[in-house]
Amino acid sequence: MIFILIILIIVIIDQTTKAWAVKKLNSDDWRPALKNKVNLTLSKNKGAALNLFENHPKFVYRTTVIAIFLLAYYLFKIIKNKGLFLTKLSLSFIIGGGIGNIIDRSKKGYVVDFFAFNIKNSPIFNIADIFIILGTIILQLTLIFKNNPIGWKVK
Repeated sequence: MIFILIILIIVIIDQTTKAWAVKKLNSDDWRPALKNKVNLTLSKNKGAALNLFENHPKFVYRTTVIAIFLLAYYLFKIIKNKGLFLTKLSLSFIIGGGIGNIIDRSKKGYVVDFFAFNIKNSPIFNIADIFIILGTIILQLTLIFKNNPIGWKVK
């Protein structure tokens, strides 16, 4: 149950921050935040991460839905197993972030991004992206250092 709650909290935080960004920012803004380490700006991302496949939004949408479904299926398959906490947590992060972005794609046809590091050519991203990346890193580290708890073969 805790992992479903984590997914829900991620979606709520993501959608709330995106609504704030749409209301308060525009694409001409580059507002410094976090002691000038991050800039806030509004971006409409029709593609995947880093705007990959931006000319193929239907492909990105379908691929994202399939990925969320498969990860959710696996999470619910292992959710009652004792242990595997980090695996369940990482999947919850990825699913929550994926749902947050798919809500945008469904409603708007693009994902609202609004964070950018204060470095040249920084990608613009959102809260959902942060959780997807964190979840992916945790899952990879779990695969490498925890004796491969999800049963995938790693060489």
